Parts: sequence; C-alpha cells; structure tokens
Amino acid sequence: MKWSNEARVGIAVFGAVIIFVGGVILLRGIDLRSKQYSLTVLYRNVNGLKAGDIVSVAGLAVGQVESMNFSGRDIHVDLSIQAKVRLPRDSRAVVKSETIMGGKYVEILPGADSLMVQNGDSLSGTYEADLSELTSTLAPISSDVLGILENINATLDEPTRRKIQEIVVNLEQTSSRLEELVRLSRPRADSAMDDVSSSAHDLSEFARTLDTIAVGQKDNIKQGMSSFRETASNLSRVSAKLETTADLLNAVLAKMGKGEGTLGKLVRDEKLYNDIDSLSVNLNRLIVDMRENPKRYVHVSVF
Repeated sequence: MKWSNEARVGIAVFGAVIIFVGGVILLRGIDLRSKQYSLTVLYRNVNGLKAGDIVSVAGLAVGQVESMNFSGRDIHVDLSIQAKVRLPRDSRAVVKSETIMGGKYVEILPGADSLMVQNGDSLSGTYEADLSELTSTLAPISSDVLGILENINATLDEPTRRKIQEIVVNLEQTSSRLEELVRLSRPRADSAMDDVSSSAHDLSEFARTLDTIAVGQKDNIKQGMSSFRETASNLSRVSAKLETTADLLNAVLAKMGKGEGTLGKLVRDEKLYNDIDSLSVNLNRLIVDMRENPKRYVHVSVF
C-alpha cells in the first residue's frame, strides 16, 4: 500500500504534536493520572508569572498555575495542586524567578499548622524580586550618587582637595604609627598577662592549701566551735546572775538611801553615827587601859 505525500505529511505533523505535548507534560511534571485540587493566592505583583507555570514544593513540581485575574488592587491567582500533596493551612506561596534571565514559578513553603488546606482554600502570597529588578531599582540610586559626587567635586576647589588629600595621608601615617606602637607594646602586654596568670596560679595553690588545712583540722575546728558555744552559754548564765545581783544591790542601796535597815540608819542617822564613833573611842581607851593596868580588871587570889 502506497501513502500519498499528504498522508505522510499529516502523520508527521500528528507525531510532532504528540511529541510536543508529551514533552510539555514531562517538563511540567504533570501527572495525568492524579486528581487535582484548587488553591487561591492573592498577590500585589507577579511580574511575569503566567498560566501554565510550575508550582513546586521543595523543588518538586506538584502543580501549575491555572489562571490569573484582577481582584481590586490584587491579582487573583488560581493554582492546581496534585491531590496527593497535603499542605498546612499556614503555608506561603512565593513567586520566584527560575533564572536571572527571567521565567517565573510558584514555590510553596509549607507551614507548621496541623490542619491541611482543602479544595478552594486560600494561601498567603509574597513576591521575591529577581536580580534584574534589583538592578533597575539601584540604577537611579547610582546615578544620584554619581551626581552628588560630581557636585562635590565641582564645589571643592583645588586647595580644599589638596587639604583633604593631606588629611587622608596623615590618617594613614597615624594608623601606621599606632600599628607600630601596638607591635612594640605587645611583649610588655604578654609579660603582664604572664604575671597575672602566675598570680592566679599562686592564689589557686593557696586556696588548695587552705582547703587541705581545713580538712585536716576538721575535728579540732568542731571541738573549738563546741567549746565556744559552751563558753557563750556559761557567759549568758553568768550575765543573768550578775543582772539579778545588780537588782538586789540596787534594792539595798535604795533602802540605804531611804534610811531603812541598820546600814540605812547608820548612813542617814548622824546621832547614831556619832554614838558609834564615841563608843569606838571609849573601847579603844578601855583596851589601852587594860593593857597598861591589868590589875584593875583581873584579881588573882592565892589560897
């Protein structure tokens, strides 16, 4: 059976279409056997994202962008996700660039919520700027900086620029001198640190010695503390007795002051004092007379 040229061309075109569709499905990671569920994400800027772009999780393609529509000031993006992929409700959908030359995709960053998204739920969306956007943003800034530098250069005259250069040279020289000073002072600093380290070692050894002495004299220290506590208890009892004696003495002195009792009368009654004094004088005279004239008082009879 012979094929006409038209039939051959048709078969070739049909095969090319099948190969193209299969390649797209393969490159996009689309699984025709799996079921899908839809998620909605709101963005302020998608900058090149389009329907059919890949949706991935941790670098693995799990779906694609189905459609995009305006919703007020936001862009309403519908995502189609494979049914086998379960995502926490606090996940985020970030629009990223595939390469620095362009091309966008949606990267879903899974959250930590225990509840999973359902068909028709919404995710929070953010946009990650690529290098080209950053460059375009920095371009006006760089031009402004260049303009400022040109204005400064035009404002400063030649003598001022020379003074600025001299200041810079002086700063460099000062920096070199400081570096040299630090280099020369380093041995002294090292020696001081060695002295501090040696002192710390000596203190540590002294502390160990004290600890050894304390351990060796533990029984003596306990006995001394016991004796000290006993002495303190005795002193407390003596102090109580002294306080009682002082109270009694104060009472006796108070009675003496009032003239009560023998001592009180002796102290307060001047006549009694004079009589006792006179009696004492007469007794002294009597004793003297008995010594001088014992025969007056002692009679000896001899039978």
